[in-house]
Amino acid sequence: MPESVQLPHLQINGYKTDEPYRYPRLVNIQSRLVERDRAAHGARILNQLNNIKARFEELQAVQLPQNVERDEAIYVEFVSEWSYPLKFESLYDSRENYQLLKISNEVIENQERYRVLVMLKKGGISHFIKAVEKYLDESRDRIKIDENGNETRRTPSNNALLANVELIQLASLEAFWSDAPEKPFPNVEQEVWWEVWFRKTSNDDEKMLKVLNNLNSIGAQITNSDIIFPEHTIRLIKASAIQLSRSLMLLDNLSELRSPQELPEFITDEEITTQDKETWLQDLINRTDNRISETPVVICLVDTGVNNRHPLLSPFLPDDRLFTLKDGWGKYDSWSGGGHGTGMASLAVYGDLTEALASPERIQIFHGLESFKLIQRDVINEPELYGSITKSACYTPASSNPQNPRVYCMAICDPDFAFKGRPSSWSAAIDKIIVGEPNNQLDPPQIFVVSGGNVHIEGHNEYPSKNEIESIHDPGQSYNAITVGSYTRKERLSAEEQNNGFSALAPYGAMSPSSSTSLFWDSQWPNKPDVVMEGGNRATNGTFTFLSNNLRLLSTHNNGAKIFQSFGDTSGAAALASKMAAEIMTKYPNLWPETIRGLMIHSADWTSAMLGNGRVEQFTEPRKRALLRTVGYGVPVLSKALYSASNSLTIIAEREIQPFLQNNNNDPKYNEYHLFKLPWPVEVLRDVLYTNDVKLTVTLSYYIEPNPGNRRYSNSFQYHSHALDFIAIKPNESLDIFKRRISSASEQEEMEESIDTSGEPWVLKRLRNKGSIKKDFIVMSGADLSTRNIIAVFPKNGWYKTRKKLGKANTKVRYSLIVSLETPRTEVDIYTPVQTQISIENIVEIPINV
Repeated sequence: MPESVQLPHLQINGYKTDEPYRYPRLVNIQSRLVERDRAAHGARILNQLNNIKARFEELQAVQLPQNVERDEAIYVEFVSEWSYPLKFESLYDSRENYQLLKISNEVIENQERYRVLVMLKKGGISHFIKAVEKYLDESRDRIKIDENGNETRRTPSNNALLANVELIQLASLEAFWSDAPEKPFPNVEQEVWWEVWFRKTSNDDEKMLKVLNNLNSIGAQITNSDIIFPEHTIRLIKASAIQLSRSLMLLDNLSELRSPQELPEFITDEEITTQDKETWLQDLINRTDNRISETPVVICLVDTGVNNRHPLLSPFLPDDRLFTLKDGWGKYDSWSGGGHGTGMASLAVYGDLTEALASPERIQIFHGLESFKLIQRDVINEPELYGSITKSACYTPASSNPQNPRVYCMAICDPDFAFKGRPSSWSAAIDKIIVGEPNNQLDPPQIFVVSGGNVHIEGHNEYPSKNEIESIHDPGQSYNAITVGSYTRKERLSAEEQNNGFSALAPYGAMSPSSSTSLFWDSQWPNKPDVVMEGGNRATNGTFTFLSNNLRLLSTHNNGAKIFQSFGDTSGAAALASKMAAEIMTKYPNLWPETIRGLMIHSADWTSAMLGNGRVEQFTEPRKRALLRTVGYGVPVLSKALYSASNSLTIIAEREIQPFLQNNNNDPKYNEYHLFKLPWPVEVLRDVLYTNDVKLTVTLSYYIEPNPGNRRYSNSFQYHSHALDFIAIKPNESLDIFKRRISSASEQEEMEESIDTSGEPWVLKRLRNKGSIKKDFIVMSGADLSTRNIIAVFPKNGWYKTRKKLGKANTKVRYSLIVSLETPRTEVDIYTPVQTQISIENIVEIPINV
């Protein structure tokens, strides 16, 4: 972008009112119920419950070892009839007589049924026995009478709860197993490491002490680290299934079992061999201006360590910013093949060294580096909770240098998890690190960049089909993180390679062969990756592919004598994304992390190759969804993230909202929405751009607080604390009608769309309603757009509202609203009229008539 049009983005302080928000209409989604012989069905499940009660009484009478304590609890599975759902919300009880722990489903020959794991105490068993007795009692039936006084329908009491229940049985330890289907339950006699999820209770410290005592009594090995979430505590335990069954099944707070995550090896990079390496190095050093302040923005690389003695890195990474998980590893990068953390480091500072070395221009660098060595090659350690050690990797540098704003960047990931996008303890821990505590200076919100994880392409025909079926790697499913995939503009090979019949595999501007996707994730999870950055390409002869240095990024080598190495894939893309985030943060030091993330994604766009030389506005909904779940919102553009222009303005509003309200002991309700009447270049849009297309882009960025578990993330068991969305006034729609449309948006918890968008030509519509960042755009005439300056930000459901006992309903949360207007007519000035209005508003608040 030319210097003459580099205008600062516009921030607004007013232009907002708070409106009460409620859902006056409730949508009653009817579930299909099995037609039963009530007497036979009720008698059968009553017998099953009585057998469970008898077994419970037997277990309570068993004499336990001296150091082992028990709770009055038993674990039971409710199994549905094939092709019929269960009423999950009825299996949760705030009094803790019974607790829903896990919901799983099984599919055989296109038929599906559910298994619901429930912890029952004595009172819980009695509760369900009474429920069945009421079901059998015809005097309790609900009878519907028609206008002539005739009985038209008789419904048994508790019919919705019990009709679809086929079986109630005692649970085994295997019922707690909630890993991906391809990970079988371990051999019951083999001692293995387990990721054990404990449900938090009112006397949690006492309960966990009891758990640890029980585990010690059976000789289990327990790691010291843990992860704590609103409803779960997670520990790593080594024992056999038989040992765990004898111990944990006696307690009432076991929730889930998973296998610990293991870290994969990185791809081995070939060495760059160039006669002029030393000359290039010195030339780049001479052209680099170190503009780092005393407290610069730093990029904290959570990786394999960095060799900061490299002359390109030493000015930006002093020794006191090197950290390590274990002192015996050292702080430097000993990874083979040129190093991994060292390779990411120069990309995070300079970008692709191929471009930096080739350019004669001076380079100014304003941000620095930090390094936390999280893994060491060829060292076998006891497993750790990667969420816990990632937390340590983030908090250790922050506590040592609290004055530095930072961007966290991590390209370590696990390809064996990320099961259909479901959160893991690792991704949830990253979400928790990112959201922090907005009003706590010791734990502020953060910017965190993670790589999507690599796909290894060998055969020519594997691209892009293998990319489409390989999932984004854990923890790339994190809601709050910026998950980065790879695309490529590298397609030039050497004359020798071309003469040997090789060409670039991926077309110019298309998804890189290394990028993974979220195409086959369950629909409720975020669209990932969020954005894509340059990750390099592969060469192909039509049969096989290989890594060509000419199609990869150039970076620093961890062996100082070799200086450079080829690099790339999603690790390189993540490093480039962290560089961009640091540059935005340096330009706008007072903006929230939510806004920095928002500006990156707001600036992104798809290449013509990603769109197949078409227009996304003309795509079908499935094709739009595929676009979002392969390359996200496209490639972020630094100049657009940093600057407005006379014909392209960006308005930023940072606000705090309280989505829900709970008074006394009442159920939480929706509380408020925000109404923005934005400063708008009405005359220019209406008069100058009357028939011209103008693009309106809106991005809403906020962080959620995670609440992980495996209890079917719907209804009252959302993973996210809250959700927000936006809506714009329609052309010729009055403000009163617009406000009624907002507050009459129905709460459809099983549906993706909850607002009336008819008449709103948003391009992505309900496809944007995933995760914690929402972006959409409209292209219309200036005349139509001239009246569309009123936008509402409103709340949607989350566990702050539905999990009443956690006491978070009155929590205030932050969000950033970013709005852009853009016209291709460069001679038209839409920036100055808006800047003038904002300047007046900053002196005197402009009232909004609502």
